[in-house]
Amino acid sequence: MKKIMTLIIGISLLFPSGALVAKERQGAQLVITKTDGTEIRGELIAVKKDSTLLLKSPSGDDIAIDISDINILKIVEKSKKLLNIGGGFLICASIGALLGYEGAHDWAPNDTKGQWQWAGAGVVIGGVVGALLGAMVSSGHKETILIRGKSPEEIKKVLEKLRTQARFPEYQ
Repeated sequence: MKKIMTLIIGISLLFPSGALVAKERQGAQLVITKTDGTEIRGELIAVKKDSTLLLKSPSGDDIAIDISDINILKIVEKSKKLLNIGGGFLICASIGALLGYEGAHDWAPNDTKGQWQWAGAGVVIGGVVGALLGAMVSSGHKETILIRGKSPEEIKKVLEKLRTQARFPEYQ
């Protein structure tokens, strides 16, 4: 059992926590439908008193959009489905291989071929279970906020919420 725990700890060190990986803060991805019907997509850079500043995709231009020109605002989180499926597969396949090998070793310590067969079965079963679990926890969440027709107080609350999701939340 000590071998299993040592191997699990060793494998977990290969996958650093997202909090440990340094990267620049990214703003939320927005899809803004203006009152004239045009749609603008981009990263939220900052929220000012009565407008939002977006980094348009794919052009890379900055654009300020007055809040009175916004009809519908969608906050889109990027889906990490492939990353979660791959991570779930690797982690559970590794654990399945260890459990299969160690379990077979306990039942038949002299049957090396059987131990590796059980380890292979553990990889397949654990990998499928891990991939399914990774797929289940993944979703690209979308939040739609109707701006048109909201009171100034409601709009202020929306802007405060957006400010927390901007690349530069302290900028005003």
